[in-house]
Amino acid sequence: RKLADIYEKTIKEAKPELLKPHLSDDFTGVMVTAEEVDSFQSLDAYWEKIQGLLGDGGTYSVKVNIPQPAEIVGDIAFAHGTTEDVAITSAGKEYRFSGRWTAVCRKEDGEWEIVRIHGSMDPITNSFVAAAVKGASYTAAGIAGVVGLIAGVVLTLMVRRRRGTTDAAQD
Repeated sequence: RKLADIYEKTIKEAKPELLKPHLSDDFTGVMVTAEEVDSFQSLDAYWEKIQGLLGDGGTYSVKVNIPQPAEIVGDIAFAHGTTEDVAITSAGKEYRFSGRWTAVCRKEDGEWEIVRIHGSMDPITNSFVAAAVKGASYTAAGIAGVVGLIAGVVLTLMVRRRRGTTDAAQD
């Protein structure tokens, strides 16, 4: 639970270095975006990438839910749970989503350190996909409207031209 609190603080303050002392030397993980990290340096680069996507002033927060205590076997602990995440871009667009996580920790020099983490979210119905589908729908509707308008104008001109030809032939 202590590591979950540190993780939440790390995310809230956007300071990956807060988590560094709690990572094992052989730390690895898979992030919620399915990107793999294999060191503090790659974790830090991942956070920079996410912050870049959020933009200047964008924020990300997470609430870690732990349904039961970790299962401890010797000096290894296995934990899992869910998260409630909120990402807000610099433009003010808010994305709320939930995820699932698993962590493997090892007791090293009397302290629990994170050896492996894995996070995931629903790849089909998450808020990012919903926003993309909505945007694509608006784009498709706009294009269809423009194409329909152009087709209507062209057909109208063709009908008028044909009527003009027919009227001239009758005279």
